Amino acid sequence: MDEERFDAVARRVSDGTPGGPAYRVGRRGLKVIEELAARGVAEATMAKALRMGKDAFRAAKRRDPAVQEAIDRGRAVEHDKLVGVLHDLAMAGQYVPAMFLLKARHGYREGEQFGVNVNIDTGGVLVVPNKMTMEEFLEAQREAGLYDSPQRPDAVDRTPGQRTIKAVLDPKTRQGD
Repeated sequence: MDEERFDAVARRVSDGTPGGPAYRVGRRGLKVIEELAARGVAEATMAKALRMGKDAFRAAKRRDPAVQEAIDRGRAVEHDKLVGVLHDLAMAGQYVPAMFLLKARHGYREGEQFGVNVNIDTGGVLVVPNKMTMEEFLEAQREAGLYDSPQRPDAVDRTPGQRTIKAVLDPKTRQGD
């Protein structure tokens, strides 16, 4: 710590700037800030503990890098404690802390697309537009060069709304009627 720093928590000093005196934080004040930051306390509460306003605390933090360093040291202690608790819970078998640690510390992300190529075999399912018969669709696919199979000789007219296909179904197995 700074050898010329005073021992009190904080005091008002005149720095010669317009707006009146400003606060300086002493050795004990830096220790208080570090301990409060390690407990997760907000900066407004730190300012109150040093008996100064939020704006005066922010100004002291801007002027004196040791104040920000004390906050950073305290937050690092808090961070290490929280990670330790999460790690213990994860190792005990709780999956939520384990998932959080994987995401936060090891870069796992939800919804991210990876370079995986998946081929799905639809088993010969053919999706035909609603306003076309299957033969019209297959003919359009043949003309576009996307389907090279010859047209079936026993082509069946399958129009939307038609309940049964008489040429295909055996009269004994007509379940759609």
